[in-house]
Amino acid sequence: MSNHRAAVIGASGRIGALLRAASRAEPAEHIKITWQFRAPPPDPKTGFHWPDLTDPQPLIHEAARRGGLDALLVFAGVSQTGRKDDPAEMKANVEIVDAAISAAQSAGISKLIVASSSAVYGAGMGCPFVETDTLHPLNAYGAAKMEMEALCARRADALGLEICCLRIGNVAGADMLLGNAMARASGDAPLRLDMFPDGEGPRRSYIGPLSLFRLLCALIVTDQPLPSVLNLGARHPVSMNALLEAAEEPWTAVPVSASGHQNIALNCTVLFDICPQVPVGDTAADIVAEWQRLRGVL
Repeated sequence: MSNHRAAVIGASGRIGALLRAASRAEPAEHIKITWQFRAPPPDPKTGFHWPDLTDPQPLIHEAARRGGLDALLVFAGVSQTGRKDDPAEMKANVEIVDAAISAAQSAGISKLIVASSSAVYGAGMGCPFVETDTLHPLNAYGAAKMEMEALCARRADALGLEICCLRIGNVAGADMLLGNAMARASGDAPLRLDMFPDGEGPRRSYIGPLSLFRLLCALIVTDQPLPSVLNLGARHPVSMNALLEAAEEPWTAVPVSASGHQNIALNCTVLFDICPQVPVGDTAADIVAEWQRLRGVL
C-alpha cells in the first residue's frame, strides 16, 4: 500500500485531542498526518500553525512541505464552546467548512472528510437512522450541520471535489456523559441518569476514540469513492448506564415513563461495507476501555 498524507483541522478540540492521542497510541501505517493548530503547534514536526482558515496560504505551504496532501479532515467547530441553541454562534460551523473547502482547492487537495453530527436527524423514531432519512434537527447546532452538509454537496459538485460528511454519534471522552465524568471530583454527587421501564437508560450510537481514528484512516486510504454523507458509530448502540458501569462511575437512576427519546441510534451499515476489516469496539466495555487508554496521554 502506498503512503498517504493527510491534514486534520481542529487538532486542539476535544475530538482532535483524542485523535492525536490515538495516533500516538496506534500509529497509522502508510499514513502521515499533520495537525492544524490556531496557536503555534506543540511539535512543528507533526503540526502546523493556521490561525485564520480564510487565509489558504498556511495550508498551501504545509501541503508543499509534506510533498502534497491526499486528504483534509475538518474537525473544527463550535459545538463545545458555543451555545447550541444560538443560530448566530452555530453559523460558524458552516463558515469554517466553507473556508476549509476553498483552502483545500487552493492547496490541490481533492478529498475532504468533514465532521457533521447525528444531530441533523433530530429525535429518534424507534429505528436507527439511515443516511436517506429526512432531517429534522431540533436545535441551531443540528440546523447548522444540516446547512453545512448542503454547502458541501453544492461545492463538491461545483469544484469537482470528493467531500464526505460524517454524521458522527457520540465519541467517548468528547461526549457529555463520559467527558463530564472525567472532570468530576471524587466527592461529587453521583450522576443522575434517566431510566426507562425496561430497566435501561438512554441508548445511543457511540464510538471509542481509537476506533474512530482507525475508521478515519481507512476512509483516507480507500480507493472507493465516498458518499456525500455517512453515518459513523459502532455497529450497535449502547446504553448510557452500561457505559457508566464500565467506567466505574457512580450514578443514580431517575425513573421516567416510556419515551421515543430512549433509542436514538445510527445504522452504520454503509460505513462497515466500506471499512469491513477495521477493528471497532462495539460493547460499552470496549468503548470505555479505549477512552481510558487514551486519558493518560491527552
